[in-house]
Amino acid sequence: MTNYAYVNARVSILAGRLLSESRLTKLLNQPVGQQRTGHSEFDEWLNDLKVDSTQLEQLWLMKMLADFEVLIRPLAGGERELLLYWLRKCEIANIKTIVRGKIAGQNANVLRGQLMELGNFATLPVEQLLRTEDVSELLRQLETSSYGNIARQARRVFEKEHQLYSLDAAIDRHYLSGLVQRVRSLTSRQREPLLPLFSLFMDRFNLLWLLRYRFSYHLSAAETYYLLIPTPYRLNRNRLQSLAELNTLPEVLAQLPEPLSSWLAQTDNVFAVDQHLLLQIRQIAEQTLRWRSFTLAKIFAYVLLREMEMRRVMAIVKGKRLQLTTPMVSAAAEYSTALMA
Repeated sequence: MTNYAYVNARVSILAGRLLSESRLTKLLNQPVGQQRTGHSEFDEWLNDLKVDSTQLEQLWLMKMLADFEVLIRPLAGGERELLLYWLRKCEIANIKTIVRGKIAGQNANVLRGQLMELGNFATLPVEQLLRTEDVSELLRQLETSSYGNIARQARRVFEKEHQLYSLDAAIDRHYLSGLVQRVRSLTSRQREPLLPLFSLFMDRFNLLWLLRYRFSYHLSAAETYYLLIPTPYRLNRNRLQSLAELNTLPEVLAQLPEPLSSWLAQTDNVFAVDQHLLLQIRQIAEQTLRWRSFTLAKIFAYVLLREMEMRRVMAIVKGKRLQLTTPMVSAAAEYSTALMA
C-alpha cells in the first residue's frame, strides 16, 4: 500500500504537467524560435534552429522514458510486466523502420539515424539487425531475441506473401495479442479499472483494421477476419466476423454496438472514425487520471496521454519549421495523435 501511495502521488504530479489545450494552442501560434512548451530543457533545444526535429523528438522521448521508469520502479508482478510490454511497441516501431529500410535499400548509417534510442529499456540487437542482408535474415536473427515468437510468425507471413502491409499486420497482430493476454492475466482487482480505457483502445484497432483491410486493401471477409485480434470486448470474435462480411463502411458503422454506434454516427470515412475514437480515448484517459486512489489504469492513462502529447507537439514543431499554414499544422497535429494504427 505504501508503494501504491507513492505511485499515485507521482502519477498525479506528472499528470499535472501534461500540456493543456490552451498551451498547445499557444505553441501552435508562436513563431519559430520563440516557442514555449513549459519544459525548460526542451524549450532551449526547441528554439535552437540548429537542432533538428529528430533530435528534439529523441529528447522528448528520453524525458518521457525517465518518467516512465520512476512510475514502474515500485511495481511488481503482472502490473510491471504489462507496462514493460507496452513499452515494447517502441522497439516494434524500430523493427518496422529497419524492415522498411532493408526493402528500400537504405544503408545502415541512414537507418541508424531513424531509430528511437530507448536507453535502459533497449533490448533489440540493433547493430546485428542493421548488418543483415535482407528482411528474411533480419527476422531470423530476431528469432533468438525476446521478440522470437513475433519474428517467427512474421517471417512465415513475409516469405509467403512478400507484402509489406502483411508483414506490418503480422507484427502488430502478435504484439497486440500479447498485450491482451497480459491484461487478461491480471487479477480482477487490477484489471477491472483498466478495462474502460483498454477495451476501447483495442476496439479502435480492430475497427480501423477491419475498415482498411476490407475497403482500402479490398481483402475478402475471411482474410480480414484472420488479421484481426480476438478480444472479449465490445468488438469480440463473433461481432468482428459478422462485421467483416459487410460490404460498405456505412453498413459496418450501422451495425456497431453502443456506444461506438452513437460516437461514430456522423462519420463517413476511416479518418473521421479514427479521430472520433481518439477523442473518446483521450476523454476516458483524462477521467481516469482524476481518480483519487491508485490503480494501474492511472499509469496506463498517463502514458497514453503523454504519448499523444508528444506526437502533437512534434507535429506542431515540424509543421512550423516547414512554414505550413496554421490550419495545416493544426490538422497534422490532430492526425498525429494516432497510437500505432
